[in-house]
Amino acid sequence: MFYKASKSAFYAVAGVALAAMSGTAMADVLVTQSSGAIGRELPRGTRLADDRIITLRAGDRVTVLTSNGTRRFASPGRYRVGGTQQVASRGVRTNGRRGVAMTGASRTFTPIGAASRTEWQVDIDQPGTFCIADGRPISLWRSNASHAAALIITRASNGQSMTVTLPEGDFSETWPDGMAMQSGIYTIQITGDPVQREIEFVTIEGDLNDQVVLGAALLENECNVQLEAMTANYQTISPDGD
Repeated sequence: MFYKASKSAFYAVAGVALAAMSGTAMADVLVTQSSGAIGRELPRGTRLADDRIITLRAGDRVTVLTSNGTRRFASPGRYRVGGTQQVASRGVRTNGRRGVAMTGASRTFTPIGAASRTEWQVDIDQPGTFCIADGRPISLWRSNASHAAALIITRASNGQSMTVTLPEGDFSETWPDGMAMQSGIYTIQITGDPVQREIEFVTIEGDLNDQVVLGAALLENECNVQLEAMTANYQTISPDGD
């Protein structure tokens, strides 16, 4: 079971962590997932100094976001949560075509997952809250590009609608220029699919070039699909290793 902090608990844990480290190391590591007994000690949303040592026992799992990327601790042992991040090998992010294998004259399209999209791409199959920010272009993304699709996007506040077309083989398309991207509820409906996805856009601010600050903002606002994309590429750490 993963432990999830409420917003009030999130602020409390972050405040305690920062206060405890006043005058010493700054909190620059964010716990994004935790399970097992360690989950009660380090719930999701905990901020830590990068020199913090944690001890995992059997069944414990901790994933943290650092300024250099995501690290996962999954074996019993002692770990320093920070350290130099190595290049991850669990997927490559993309903004365009991906997952197309050519075999003679036929094409096979392979669905792709969170590791293949960025935190600023709206997964059209996952409703919920999505964080937006000035200067961060948004695009629409799908995991399966085996067929062409038309998306009808509607802004709930005024009923404005626009249609975006994704040709066969295209996994993403930029947000339509004719529709303002603002805080509020939008619906996305794929033609031929009766299910209507509801997305609530929430504006966030701060130094979003700082990965930990961005991750904390996504977590605080429950932009979980974005946080999943942000942390899908990770380095697995061995005990006592950086």
